[in-house]
Amino acid sequence: MSLQTIHNSFSSIFQYSKLQENKVLGAICFVDDSAAKANFDIPSLQLQAPVLHGEDISCELWLIQPASLVGNVIANGNIDNISYRFDDDFLFGVISLPESTLSQNETDISLLASITESAYREIFSLMEANNYPHVYRFWNYMADINVVSQGLERYRQFNVGRKNAFMACSDIADNQLPAACALGMAVGPLSIAFLLGRQAPIAIENPRQISAYEYPDRYGPQTPSFSRATLLNAKQSAFLFISGTASIVGHQTLHVTDVLAQTKETLTNLEAVIAEANRIYGEKRFELQHFFLRVYIRHVADLSLIKNEIQRHLGNTIKAVYIQADICRKELLLEIEATS
Repeated sequence: MSLQTIHNSFSSIFQYSKLQENKVLGAICFVDDSAAKANFDIPSLQLQAPVLHGEDISCELWLIQPASLVGNVIANGNIDNISYRFDDDFLFGVISLPESTLSQNETDISLLASITESAYREIFSLMEANNYPHVYRFWNYMADINVVSQGLERYRQFNVGRKNAFMACSDIADNQLPAACALGMAVGPLSIAFLLGRQAPIAIENPRQISAYEYPDRYGPQTPSFSRATLLNAKQSAFLFISGTASIVGHQTLHVTDVLAQTKETLTNLEAVIAEANRIYGEKRFELQHFFLRVYIRHVADLSLIKNEIQRHLGNTIKAVYIQADICRKELLLEIEATS
């Protein structure tokens, strides 16, 4: 059992997925409008968002390493609104639901909360039906994440729907604390990618932060359902999935208007998560400079400052792509997720 990721341009990933279909699970790509209609034969999110730097590595392909291919069959599946691809050990899936998919129900739950709950219920049902009992990673994207409607910020509406699904599907979801991110796009449906497996991961928290699921009520009627990272200690390799990470200490946002200070604080948090993962792993297995970074930036004008600070901290050879997106708290100016 062994996972691998490849990061390349949209066109290169598209070609690779065709040539190496027997290894590929799925893809997450950030593309412009003209490229966003490509017809992948694999589950993929093709998200319309400006790539500010690193277009040559803006797409991420998940695949099985060759060492685990003997006797292994990768197959496609579709159920309800989910497209997925799987082998004996892993399942990668995607689901996209426009907010017109469901009609407003008779309760006061928002449409975004409704479709979020519906999407997560479908995912949990798939997990149970196919015996992939563990979630390693969720990637969540939605339009207008910081907009207030029906008296509640849309990110908080999303959290309501997600938590409702976790509670409704408690038999399969109760012990799930996967790594996750939630970002705002300018346009598009609720889009979720997920990676499941049969081996239990280890949830990693950040000693500098309160666990997201223990946030106080000031952050919304339902807390976020994720850990700071998940550690998968597989037979042939170890994988660390670090959630979207920002300038938060305890539960509070620091350096509200200072993008340089937020960048430094975010890097400090990433280092703290990695140190905790290494402690649990039992040796210094992970170092930040060897991770792939996806850096989400709220304001295009902040790109150079953020990129220069990351390179100063980690060196010029760091593998990072910079995407314009809105962050889950309106006062946050950037967020970084990482995978190794």
